[in-house]
Amino acid sequence: MTTIPKRKTRFLAAIALSWIALAVILWVLVGTGAIERAPPTPIGPAGTDEVNVIPPRPDVETHLQAAQGFVYEKLAREDGHVYLYHLVYPDSTFPDVTDTNSEATSYYLLWTAQHKDKAAFDNELSFIKREMMHPTAHYMRWRIEENGSIISDGGNIASDADLRAIKALMIAEDTWGDAVYTETIDELAQGLETVAITADGYLAPYGGGDERDPWIADETWLSYEDFVVTKELSERRGEPWVTLHRKMKNASLGAQIHNGLFNSQLTQSRGYGNGIDGGVYSINSMWIMIRMAESDDPELRAAAKRSLAFYKNKYQIDGQIFATYGSNGDALSPSDTPWGYALVGRAAAALDDREFADAMMFKLTSMQVMDATSPINGAFLEGAGKDLRAGQFTIQESILTMQEYLAMRERLDLD
Repeated sequence: MTTIPKRKTRFLAAIALSWIALAVILWVLVGTGAIERAPPTPIGPAGTDEVNVIPPRPDVETHLQAAQGFVYEKLAREDGHVYLYHLVYPDSTFPDVTDTNSEATSYYLLWTAQHKDKAAFDNELSFIKREMMHPTAHYMRWRIEENGSIISDGGNIASDADLRAIKALMIAEDTWGDAVYTETIDELAQGLETVAITADGYLAPYGGGDERDPWIADETWLSYEDFVVTKELSERRGEPWVTLHRKMKNASLGAQIHNGLFNSQLTQSRGYGNGIDGGVYSINSMWIMIRMAESDDPELRAAAKRSLAFYKNKYQIDGQIFATYGSNGDALSPSDTPWGYALVGRAAAALDDREFADAMMFKLTSMQVMDATSPINGAFLEGAGKDLRAGQFTIQESILTMQEYLAMRERLDLD
């Protein structure tokens, strides 16, 4: 057994006694007021998996104006052609940048209607009627090259875009009342009846041809449904819209899984599938949630709230919304995206969930370029390296969400 020398023991004891004495002196000085006591140090929520879901609310009006300005200046051509992408670097080889499609033009039609920009709306409608409408079947052909030509499958329909255009026209009809809006609603509805309603009464995502020789997809993508539009068409036109609206509602409600996410399609055998999102739950599940949230149907809105609860819970745990999830709720993508916040945020706003909508707007706008001296001011960027770009899809979805968010605040009289 090793014995500690007495001299070393006395030295260690002296150190301990000096610290004790210093502590006693400081205690006495603080107690008598000779030394002012410091305020307590704030302690954050260490050791918890919860995050603050009520961050400061951004100036959404300014962000919206910047996003709209970017589309007006960089994506929308004077003749109404809306480019799919704006490239940050001109030497990029990213393909199909200068084409347009029915998605891009119908988004533009919708948010300019909601923005009450009649000049931009009418100019876009003229482009659609002149360049995109099928000459005999009267649906929007889904893809147009930069020079205005339509090649390969570009002459087919993407039915969600036609429904979106009808929604925009209904807003224009109510706002400005021009007869051309009502006429075009009927024209597009007739086109959908020709090539986008299945034999058993569901909405087909794609089809083509004309009245003499139409072809219609056998499957159904539930995310393409717009309950506001199909309800209105069922009231205006009767069948086949009455049956379609009922069947698409029931199928969509039945597509919701245990955690609130949605299977996104009906297969040819009318079983549920999720192939259009590669077997995971992503953008199409979010779209179904939005369509339900935007409707005035109590059952659909209740299902949308269950779906929104999934994303609220994930955001509370992770502090972000991922692009893809598995059926068990696990995140399957490495990072978040602006369009994820745009889609989830729009559902939150449509359901008047102010606090979560605030959180989604904070995340969305934090990803936006906001520099008045930059040529890409107002954009949301994607890609990397020389393929860095701003896409019409993300920015126009974000515009719609910011519009819905501001409409929510007006409904709730929050300003």
